Amino acid sequence: MSVRRIALAQFGARLGDVEWNVERMLVLLDEGRAEGADVVCYPELCLSGYLLDRAAYDDRLLAAVEHAESALARAAAAAGVNLVYGAPHARGDGLVNAVVHVDPAGDRLVYAKTHMDVKERQVFTRGETFAVAGGSFGLACCYDLAFPEPSRILTLQGARALLVPMAWEVERGFVLEKVAAARAVENVVYLVCVNQCGVVGPFRFSGGSRVLDPLGEPLVTLGSEDALAVVELDLGLVDRLRDRSDPRTYPLLDDRRPDLYASE
Repeated sequence: MSVRRIALAQFGARLGDVEWNVERMLVLLDEGRAEGADVVCYPELCLSGYLLDRAAYDDRLLAAVEHAESALARAAAAAGVNLVYGAPHARGDGLVNAVVHVDPAGDRLVYAKTHMDVKERQVFTRGETFAVAGGSFGLACCYDLAFPEPSRILTLQGARALLVPMAWEVERGFVLEKVAAARAVENVVYLVCVNQCGVVGPFRFSGGSRVLDPLGEPLVTLGSEDALAVVELDLGLVDRLRDRSDPRTYPLLDDRRPDLYASE
């Protein structure tokens, strides 16, 4: 499918209230499907809320998250849509901040967030690999976007759109504002950012979920409150821009000089 319809499902997830959060997600799924979406993308840690207390992720909470994920998979199958959402996952002896892609067949791809600030690193173990779902959707998470490398790696792995669940706060929100268009332009890729919003516990999330096209132009930008918007992505445009059949940008991927890019 070269044309996909993505629903941006922006909301503020309640801290530790998995039942409320999944019910809100299911409502947004129905709204997105009613508008013809075949992918619904939610914010970071939207099932558990953006909890930065390791003790809060006890067996009861993680079991509730697992139960909610099963309900989401059933809903995705019934609606015939793909879902992308954030959730805490136990892995080995630790906990990861995961972005999950689940398709209508129930197949899941899990990406563990690789870039975290010091507060998150006190709770979560950093991931070590990147993930592209369905051959076209690169999965990233919030702070990943502040670094050029994750977006470039996902692009080189075949991504034509980057799906980025977020819990980006108002404080230092300028970072998102300044780098989002650069990530789209430098990789000739669609960028889909879905943020939490509102005041939730000690956090003040900025909302502002958005889609940028491969030329860095905004297709939609949401406000600071709960909202849903459906945007059509022409993935074929990415191919045409990259192979120069559409000459509106530079062949930025072809003109790279990886022979000069020494690793640190």
